[in-house]
Amino acid sequence: MTGGFLAVAAGNYGAMALAFAISAVLARRLGTDRFGALALLMMASQVLSLFASSWTQIGFVGFGSREFTAGGTCADTLWARNWLVAPWAAAGAIALVIWRDGLAAYLGIPVWGLAIVYVQILAVYALTTFTGMFQAREEMPRYGTALFLDKAVTLATIALLPVGWIATPLRVLGAYAFSSAVVCIWCFWRIGWRALLPIRFDRAAYGQIWRFSLPLILSTWSGLLGTNWFDYVIIRQYLPLSDLGVYALASQLNGVAQQVTIIFSTLLLPRFAVMVQQNEEERIRTLVTRFLPYWFLGTSLLFGSVLILARPLVPLVFGGAFDQAVRPLAILMLATGALAFFNAFTPLMSAYSLTWRLALICFVSSLVNVAMDFALIPSFGIEGAAAATVLAYATSAALVLAVMHRRMGRVLHFVWLGAPVPIAAASVFLLDDGWLWYAAALAAMATSGLVLTRAFGLFGPGDRAFVNGFRLASCAAGGANRP
Repeated sequence: MTGGFLAVAAGNYGAMALAFAISAVLARRLGTDRFGALALLMMASQVLSLFASSWTQIGFVGFGSREFTAGGTCADTLWARNWLVAPWAAAGAIALVIWRDGLAAYLGIPVWGLAIVYVQILAVYALTTFTGMFQAREEMPRYGTALFLDKAVTLATIALLPVGWIATPLRVLGAYAFSSAVVCIWCFWRIGWRALLPIRFDRAAYGQIWRFSLPLILSTWSGLLGTNWFDYVIIRQYLPLSDLGVYALASQLNGVAQQVTIIFSTLLLPRFAVMVQQNEEERIRTLVTRFLPYWFLGTSLLFGSVLILARPLVPLVFGGAFDQAVRPLAILMLATGALAFFNAFTPLMSAYSLTWRLALICFVSSLVNVAMDFALIPSFGIEGAAAATVLAYATSAALVLAVMHRRMGRVLHFVWLGAPVPIAAASVFLLDDGWLWYAAALAAMATSGLVLTRAFGLFGPGDRAFVNGFRLASCAAGGANRP
């Protein structure tokens, strides 16, 4: 299990580093206007993918894993998922044909360019299918490698080709499609064609993946309203493409920071699930009250430090035209600070089977984002879009904390541990450039960290014994649960 997690983490963080490099190359080659146009193309691809197939991925991996454990293959689940996705993919293609003129005009591409958008969607679907098979077959090193290779081929294609060959957003999207297709060939070589056989329609496999995935349609589609993709739609309506390009870069950089909380959440889920199953309420309470404060303070200090470094590095790495991305990034990092609380407690809510409450929380958060986008973007531009995201994420975090407070007791006071992030964000808006700015921002963050450490009694003599005892208990539990 540890090796698998490390492989996924290495592949994920390696892919994020390459994605950062890709964004740097594209920002300098495309400029703010064409970078914004590329963001629109990626948004169209992502929305169609979510409509047609993304809601089936969890079921595919889960049922594929069961089939592989039972019989050494996941072919029936693979083709059941393909038959399930086929009519939705066909509906997406028909929609592209019917509304081709309006969509092409909105995206700023020729009508034939919609074919490239659709090919990119198919390439991504094929790649996620192969990586899902790696997950189901518990081949996590190959899964991590596929994540890394996808970004590596993209970076090589974009960086090595002459500027004139890949100077438009549509050609960049074609490079993304080419990368996914190349990695699919590698995945097929590693899996082998026999793993895809027999090709048939298994009614039982189709029924179970459809019943499992059906509730995820609503949560997946409504989740679109709470993401930066919806921000892009409203920004496109009220602001020029250059503003969209600046905001897209800020969103991408913020998304890299968010991955830290997402990976931590995936690590907590199996641990909390075992504890809940074994009715270890006291250990859960102790873990939440004594371990999570370290995580919240550590992530807030990390995010604040990243934000301080972003002020000089963003224009240096991505070009002076993207200097305006720092202010919306400072606001978006507040949303990431809230996401740290949300992602830390959602595994515990899932372990307690509070999934409907989670779905409701996500839906309410999405509505907040929609309302605030319309209210703030026309008046405040991309900073208004970032503020809408903060309000949406803060709503999610507050509701999750409220649910866990009612179930476990005092957890609401943990929000104070996120103080270093707003301190760093405030410094971006209130202080001038120069070494005095860095000194003041770092001093304020360090002071807040020391105050919070003392207020929450962190690094006390009993915490080391608790951590050591938790590790020993976890190892013993892991050994006892092995077949």
